[in-house]
Amino acid sequence: MNPLVRLMKLLKPQLPLMLLGTLLSIITVMANIGLLAVSGWFITIMAIAGLSGVTANYFTPAAIIRFLAIVRTAGRYAERLLTHRATFNTLAALRYYFYTRLEPLLPYYRVNFKSADILARLQQDIDELDNFYLRVLLPTLVAIFTIPLVGWGVSFISSDLALVIVGALILVGFVLPIFILLLSKNRAQQQAKLSSELKVELVDGMSSMRELLVYQIAQQYQKTISRVSENYHRAELHLHHLHAFATALTFLAINATVMASLYLLVPQVQDGDLKPEFVASAALLILVCFETVINMPLACQILPKVHDSAARLFEIIDKPIPDLGGDTLVTTGPIKFNDLSFTYPDGHDSVLKDIDLTIQQGEKVAIIGASGAGKSTLVNLLMGFWPIPQSNNTPHSDMVNKLKLGITINDVDLNELNTESLREHIALMSQNSHLFHATIGDNLRLANPKVTESQMREVCQIVGLIDFIDELENGFSTWLGETGSGLSGGQKQRLCLAQVLLRNAQVLVLDEPTKGLDRHSERTIITNLFEQLEQSKQSLLLITHKPLMLQKMDKIIVMDEGAIVAQGDHKSLMETNDYYRKLLNYF
Repeated sequence: MNPLVRLMKLLKPQLPLMLLGTLLSIITVMANIGLLAVSGWFITIMAIAGLSGVTANYFTPAAIIRFLAIVRTAGRYAERLLTHRATFNTLAALRYYFYTRLEPLLPYYRVNFKSADILARLQQDIDELDNFYLRVLLPTLVAIFTIPLVGWGVSFISSDLALVIVGALILVGFVLPIFILLLSKNRAQQQAKLSSELKVELVDGMSSMRELLVYQIAQQYQKTISRVSENYHRAELHLHHLHAFATALTFLAINATVMASLYLLVPQVQDGDLKPEFVASAALLILVCFETVINMPLACQILPKVHDSAARLFEIIDKPIPDLGGDTLVTTGPIKFNDLSFTYPDGHDSVLKDIDLTIQQGEKVAIIGASGAGKSTLVNLLMGFWPIPQSNNTPHSDMVNKLKLGITINDVDLNELNTESLREHIALMSQNSHLFHATIGDNLRLANPKVTESQMREVCQIVGLIDFIDELENGFSTWLGETGSGLSGGQKQRLCLAQVLLRNAQVLVLDEPTKGLDRHSERTIITNLFEQLEQSKQSLLLITHKPLMLQKMDKIIVMDEGAIVAQGDHKSLMETNDYYRKLLNYF
């Protein structure tokens, strides 16, 4: 389906406001045309009356002029109020619509998307859709309905002039804009693409500014941004040239139509077939009637941008929504990976191969491996971010065709488990945990909205953050900047760990929880954390390379290239496995 047709359907809730705004716009335009036409007629007859020394009724024309002026002013105010109200309502509804459609697709498709590109689409492309009603649909509807009305009104003066004016309006309102549209289509598409690319580059550059400066490649990055920016402005300049060209042709057509009106009407006045006051009236009417189509060239120039923006947004949300989760509530029990193999959506190579692992309730299991070994993928599957494939690696011949459940919790297929129940049962602290621009207390309440301050103090004591918070003037009410700015790297890690502990989940999944901490802080947090685990009987799945934590684990899983290559406790692996020792020495 055409993106613009789909967009029209999304605008249906705002249809009453849009139609009322369009009606008011048509009334305002016609009142303005009538005002100028009557004014020209009135001025002319008063001049003729003054020169000839006769009296003329000026009360009725003056009343009509006042009435039309009031209608024009009030109508313009009401039209702007309603059309902008409809536009803002539409903008808010579109943002909500696209966000709610995008949310179920992430993180399932996150390997296909760049965060900066998604931001550009949700912000820039939706802002572009803001122009659809106000600058494309409204001018088109006004032109379609007012051109016949103008032609009908002018026909009372001269049918020939009516045909000329209608032809000129169609030429300026439709033929010229379509011609400009064909000329600008490719450039408009290029501009939309470059605009998105420029925003992606800027967002990526701002978020990685420290690395750019550290590795001394900031100048190269500046050149990249400069190149994209120059291409973008070159495309934009071309579009402005086309718009200026269309504007020049429009004014040429307006003046040519006025000259045509004089050519047609003056002979009729000389022959006595037309009163002279209608010549000035027609000239002023022509000058103002082009207001009905004056915005059409710009509308056709904006239309390709709106089309491409809508297509880019629908391209994301049209991806199939993954069938994740069922209705079964999670119950406490062992977690089993049954000969699990996995390939990312739209991927070809397996990132996990024949993973066979059992985590008993209350057991503490660590996963260690080089980057790309599949550790984070294993954790993300456990969190239900992707559908879990089944396996048939059973060696016995009578079981070859029997599929085994990929991941189970208490012998229930993870695919059948309710997603919300699963997230309550398992709490995750990833390496990319996000802190919001809010207070420390608000960030902690995200994990548990009902948490009390004493509970927050307790978990902050466990993670070694309470002394720092007590030193702050506003304590838990201290505001943090974006992504937790105002805290050191280690303090951010501890705050994220405190969030996980507030979840009261039966299973904790921690990905490098002590990254960025000094050895003393690390030892303190490990001691407190494991005391908490012993008391709560929670299970722990830990991704780490820190010997201090590995020594306390019940079982350690060593992964390489998506497969488990060894498992055991820290002591036995140190004695028997060269790869394990190599990993610890490397990290």
